[in-house]
Amino acid sequence: MKNKPLIQRESERFWRAGFTMVEILAVIAVIAILMSVASVGIQKMDAGQATGTAAAVSEAIFDEARSAAVGRGTRARVVIHNDPRADQRDRFLRYMAVCVEVEDGATMTWKFASRGTTLPSGVFFDEDATLAATTTVPELGTYGTMIISLPGQRNNPVDCIYYEFNSEGVCVDGGVDGDTAGASPGAAFVLTGGVLPPNEDKPRVKGNNRTGFVVWRNGRSSIFRNPDHITPN
Repeated sequence: MKNKPLIQRESERFWRAGFTMVEILAVIAVIAILMSVASVGIQKMDAGQATGTAAAVSEAIFDEARSAAVGRGTRARVVIHNDPRADQRDRFLRYMAVCVEVEDGATMTWKFASRGTTLPSGVFFDEDATLAATTTVPELGTYGTMIISLPGQRNNPVDCIYYEFNSEGVCVDGGVDGDTAGASPGAAFVLTGGVLPPNEDKPRVKGNNRTGFVVWRNGRSSIFRNPDHITPN
């Protein structure tokens, strides 16, 4: 039996050591699946980071309102934009500011103590989830509603939700159109990560992406990762 030429033997050995087309396609498929899983995980991580950041920012705004109320010996409010009109969509349920009650001649009015803050993109105040959280802890008060011109929008009153602190720094039950309805201390505040479709006035939640905090009777706040985790203080 004749020996094969050296070049032919090396060529055959090279092809035996390589991969078949089926094997290569299988590896490509596995890589594609891993990349898809990683992409979804990164998106979820980004959404969670956005709601976590928004909760920290909102808590700081509440602290600012409490400090303003105590420092000035008057009422202070955290105001949240709640007007879904087309020209207000960029602020709807995302813009927050602090205002304090001041004397204007013979009447009392509200003056903003800050220029306001807009929450990260894709994060909204969740009215329904906040009311549900308040139901979970009945001793908590709730927010109120008022109409006011926000910073940068003079003479353009819009519907707003507000949380009120009295002069002692206690978060009290809100009312309607500037009237305090009661004195139930504390409140819940829930944020949702999601999207706001055109012509809709409620954000659509992506998964179970909610977070927020509770302001208790003593003024201390507690951040939660899910409204279901709220328990009486």
